[in-house]
Amino acid sequence: MSVDVQSSSVYRQFSLWSWLVLTVVVTFTVVMSIVTGQERSVTPAYQSAVVHWFAGEPLYNMEGHGFLYLPQAALTFAPWAMLPHTASEIVWRWCMIGVLSASCLRLVRLLGGDDRWFFAISASSVVLAWGCARNGQSTLLITGLMILAAADLSEARWWRATTLLSLAFAFKPLAIVMILLSTVIYPRMSWRLAIGLLFVAVVPFMTQRPDYVISQYRDCVQNLEITFEVGETGLWAQFFGMLQVAGIEFPSTARTAIRLLAAVTTLFACWKASKVLSPKHSAFYLFSFASCYLMLFNSRTEGNTYTMIGPVYGALLAEAAFRLKNRTSTAWMIAAVVLTVANYELAVLITPRPKAIWISPLVCVGVTCYLIHRLVQDMRARRLTDQATGGETTSTSREFDTKTAA
Repeated sequence: MSVDVQSSSVYRQFSLWSWLVLTVVVTFTVVMSIVTGQERSVTPAYQSAVVHWFAGEPLYNMEGHGFLYLPQAALTFAPWAMLPHTASEIVWRWCMIGVLSASCLRLVRLLGGDDRWFFAISASSVVLAWGCARNGQSTLLITGLMILAAADLSEARWWRATTLLSLAFAFKPLAIVMILLSTVIYPRMSWRLAIGLLFVAVVPFMTQRPDYVISQYRDCVQNLEITFEVGETGLWAQFFGMLQVAGIEFPSTARTAIRLLAAVTTLFACWKASKVLSPKHSAFYLFSFASCYLMLFNSRTEGNTYTMIGPVYGALLAEAAFRLKNRTSTAWMIAAVVLTVANYELAVLITPRPKAIWISPLVCVGVTCYLIHRLVQDMRARRLTDQATGGETTSTSREFDTKTAA
């Protein structure tokens, strides 16, 4: 067996072990919390919503906490809610970890990486997923669904991507950012996503009386408004929360303007990537920029929400270490992962506990800038390649190869 084959095998084993360790540790933690009566989980909010839905009772408390999702989330969680409590808590987390790990493997194939890439992406994703997995938050699941959808978009599997994005939206409204971007970037997705979201909207009417469903939709809108206001007035791990810690305040109108400017910039970056780069490469940027936007401009971003950015950090780390062989970029991406994981422990040394939320968004701002830098380099490399080949290279034959840019 050659040295390269042995090395590949070691990386693959470490990758699989990292996911297994996460699963075992999360399972043990959940079981012990149930046994000791000190559960730390958001799944009771999901389970309660399922019970309330089928009983025809209100889902929302209108206080900006508890069940904060669409009524559809009560239906999507129903299969797990039907299990005994302990089994429900454990199997739910197993499913989410399974989907995320499968999506990371798909991301490696999307980027044309090898087992070293799988190890880097797995390591980054696992350490950032710990808190979210422990608490049972569905961000873990929708991250995996969004990555799988991005991979399907790169292969023109329109209906499968539609199904995955619609399902992600049903679990958590955060998926709307990638849905809107996909609608513009991939015109063939626009009417398909319209059908997918219409189906998501109609399904609740199949399980409850119409007047109840309509009332819950109305309550959902009001509850989302309250939730947004709570996010705007509190300290959260997002761009404006970071600035608040530094003593910089923006009025509501200015925040809205900045969010819109960031949204337009995100759309432009994804659009340019789709026009210049390969389908696989541009799909990676679509998920990456959507994730960065959500981390920085969602009003209720928590420390655990940064689970979503883990695969992006891992992919950039793998590219820097194994493709570009750039030590500075490699060190920066390792630092990004470490600082995000240790956000609270480090921030509390400098700022009071309620304000210890600023490191993760600050790092995300830096990584977003690096991501834009990489996009510019990749587009420059693509143009140089096209010039060298006389413009004969088609978008479907372009590879995720950035050595020229490096």
